[in-house]
Amino acid sequence: MRINKFIAQAGYTSRRKADDLIAAEKVKVNGKILKEMGYNVKDDDIISIDGKILQLEEYFYYKLNKPVGYITSNYDPHNEKDLNNLIDIDERFFAAGRLDKDSHGLLIITNDGDFTNALIHPSSGISKEYIVKVDKLLNQNQIEKFKSGLDIGNGELTSDAAIRYIKNNTYIVAIRQGYNRQIRRMFNVFDSTVIDLKRTRIGAIHLNDLIAGQYKKFDKKEMEFVSLMKE
Repeated sequence: MRINKFIAQAGYTSRRKADDLIAAEKVKVNGKILKEMGYNVKDDDIISIDGKILQLEEYFYYKLNKPVGYITSNYDPHNEKDLNNLIDIDERFFAAGRLDKDSHGLLIITNDGDFTNALIHPSSGISKEYIVKVDKLLNQNQIEKFKSGLDIGNGELTSDAAIRYIKNNTYIVAIRQGYNRQIRRMFNVFDSTVIDLKRTRIGAIHLNDLIAGQYKKFDKKEMEFVSLMKE
């Protein structure tokens, strides 16, 4: 593992800032100042910065069924309902992707920045699936436009989407982008208001039978998805 990735994975700082620390001769390997930017860390190396010995974080991955009313943040002084109220984890963590306060369903909770960046990067093309209830159904012409892409304002254009009607004014929708409140804004184009929005899948990770507020570690198959995303 390259030294800058080691420093970032240890939770000290970002890779870019790690490079700055190496250039400033702040990083030591086995007690000696490191001068090689691309140094590959060995298993028995002791890495320190300003006298502090770094240790790698052990990555963890959970799926959470976020209830309505909770924000996708670890802490917000203006909101009592954040992720810390749902998840009892001592280590630092964050959500891989977002889900607005009025929506519920699947969130991925992790401390793995590389996995998170790979998952949410626009180039990933990862499909996310939702169950969406609206106050007004779309006609066939509107559905075709919904599928092919829409201008949802603020200079944001949606790419191709999948939409299938179930019953009771409810659709299954799949998108590959992640604009703020994207699905709500897509239906708003046709003067249709989303009444309820539940995310059920992110890539190969499914909500399945998790109840609201419950979280669960990734199983072996879900960990294969993590490995695939980090290749």
